[in-house]
Amino acid sequence: MKKNKLILGFFPLALAAGLISGCATTGYEKGNSTANTLSASSHMVAKANVLIDETLANLNDLVSHPGPDLHKQFNAFNNSVNELGMTSRDVTVKSDRMKLQGAAYFKNWDDEAAMIKNEDIRKRSVARKNEVSAQFDRITKLYEETKAAFDPYMSDLRDVQKYLSLDLTSGGLLSIKDAVTKATEHAAPLKEAIGKLSGEFKDLGFTMSTKTWTE
Repeated sequence: MKKNKLILGFFPLALAAGLISGCATTGYEKGNSTANTLSASSHMVAKANVLIDETLANLNDLVSHPGPDLHKQFNAFNNSVNELGMTSRDVTVKSDRMKLQGAAYFKNWDDEAAMIKNEDIRKRSVARKNEVSAQFDRITKLYEETKAAFDPYMSDLRDVQKYLSLDLTSGGLLSIKDAVTKATEHAAPLKEAIGKLSGEFKDLGFTMSTKTWTE
């Protein structure tokens, strides 16, 4: 938290740069817009973890504890898979927006910092920009890595969904049971990566936001 306070302490420098160049709000407004997207992405990513648990619970209930009405249990699984898929698409949209906003934000920072006449202040602004930009790039890479792990997992869930929609019988449940076991086992490392990504989105959102907070 002390590090975060130090980070936030540099924002007056960025504001000063804007005032010197005659553009008082453009820079931090772009940063705040990006921060809002990061915060929204963090919540969506966290929601994905909840939905993975819900989907697996519904699937295991169907396969391991089939009731007299398989259709009802399948619908619960089917709905949770669909909601997970929609959340995944929402995260992708938000992440693409974040990248565009971030690119505009850092370009504006470069342009404005170049017009700062005081060499010491200009160097501080450039150093701060490089620090935030590196954090932004690192999280963008983390997102791509997490997405690369999530997409095939989601694809497998969709395949199970399609399989059961074709063969929702006792024999069909027995046949797919091994795949369900693997999906359950593989969920743990994926959820850990997703949880880390959510936290990183949240932290960077705080870093780039004009809002402050206390311990």
